[in-house]
Amino acid sequence: MRIGLDARTLFSPQRRGIGKSLLKLYQRLAAVHPGWEVIAYHRSPADAPGDLPASFIPRHIEIPGDRYDAWTQLRLPAAAKLDRVDVLHCPANVCPRWMPVPTVVTLHDLIPLDMPEGRPSAELARFEQAVASACANATAVVTPSKYTRRRLVNDYGLNAKRGVVVPWGLTVENQGGLDIGSIDEVLQRYGIDSGYVLHFGAAEPRKNTRGVIEAWAMVRRSVREKWKLVIVGLDDNTKQELERLCGVLGTRGQIVLQGYAAEDDLPVLLSGASALLYPSLSEGFGLPVLEAFAAATAVLTSDTTSLPEVAGDAAELVPPGSATALATAITRLMKDPMRRSDLVTRGTKRLTQFRWADAGDKFAAVLDAVARSGRRTRRTDEPRPAAA
Repeated sequence: MRIGLDARTLFSPQRRGIGKSLLKLYQRLAAVHPGWEVIAYHRSPADAPGDLPASFIPRHIEIPGDRYDAWTQLRLPAAAKLDRVDVLHCPANVCPRWMPVPTVVTLHDLIPLDMPEGRPSAELARFEQAVASACANATAVVTPSKYTRRRLVNDYGLNAKRGVVVPWGLTVENQGGLDIGSIDEVLQRYGIDSGYVLHFGAAEPRKNTRGVIEAWAMVRRSVREKWKLVIVGLDDNTKQELERLCGVLGTRGQIVLQGYAAEDDLPVLLSGASALLYPSLSEGFGLPVLEAFAAATAVLTSDTTSLPEVAGDAAELVPPGSATALATAITRLMKDPMRRSDLVTRGTKRLTQFRWADAGDKFAAVLDAVARSGRRTRRTDEPRPAAA
C-alpha cells in the first residue's frame, strides 16, 4: 500500500501532542506492515527528522505565493493524485475540500469552535470548513475519543459508519525506574524543594490555570503547608500575569511558576508529584492523564468532554468551572493518602487499555479498508471494453 501523509506536524522543530502521537502511530504501522510505503509531504527546509520510520519517503512540496490555504487545498491533494497513493491521511484537524483520492481525516477535537476566544476569525472559518468537509467528503473520519465522534455525528452530520474511534496510546514499557538522584537534580532546577502537586499551565483559557490558582487559594491551610502547587509550561507574559494574581490572592511562596519544561523532564516532574491537577475545560483526549498513570501519580481531572472517558475510575473527577468544587476535591484528595494510592493502582491497570500497538493496529485496519474501497471504486469507474 502507498499512503500519502500530511506530515507537517512531524517536521515541526518542536513537536506537540499531534506530532508526537502521529509518530507513535506510524512507528507501529512500520513495524507491523514494513511493506507499506508512506510519502510524507511537508514544507520544511530542514532535513527529515532522524526518528522517522524507514518506510517514509519525505517529499518537500510547495506552492508559489501560497494564499488562502492553497497548500492544503490544492498542492497536497494534487501531489497525492500524481503519486497515485492508495489513501491520503490528513492527521491534524485540517483537510482539503477537493479529495481526488480516498482520504482519511483525523479530527481530534472541536475546541477552536467551542472556545474561540482570541482566535482570528479567518482561522476559525478555515477550521469549521475543514470539519464540514471531512464530515461530508472524507472516506473515513478518525477521532481519538467517543466524545469527539459523537459531537461530529450530532453537530456536523457525520455518517456514524464513517466515524472511527482510535484512542491514543502510551508506551507502558520502559516507564518508571527513575532514580532518586535524577529526580532531585531536576526538581532543583525547577525550584522545587518540598512536596508538591503539579499542573501543566498555559495562557490558553481552556487549560484552566487561573482556575487552579484560585482554587489553590481556597484549599485548606493544612494542605498548602505540606505541598506546594508547581505550574510549568508558562510563557513570560502569562507567568507575570499569574504572579500578580498570586499576589492578590496571597499565595506567593505557596505556588511555583515556571516556564516550558523540557520533554525529558516531564516524566521526572510527574513522578515526583503527589498528584497531577488537570481540570481542563475541554479536551479531545487528554494524554497527560495517561502520562500521570504511567508515572504512578494520582490524577485529579475534569468530569467533562473526553476526560472521564480516558480517566475512567482511576482519577478524581470534578466540575472544572467551579473553584469551590475544585478546592474541595483537592483538599479531599491530598488529605487521603489511601485514596491517592488506590488511584495510582487503578491508573496502572487502566494503562493497558491505551497502547500504541492497539491504536496502530486499529488505524491500520482503517487505512486498509479505505484503500480497498478505493480500488473497488476505480475498477467500477474504469471504462468497459466495447462489445465485439
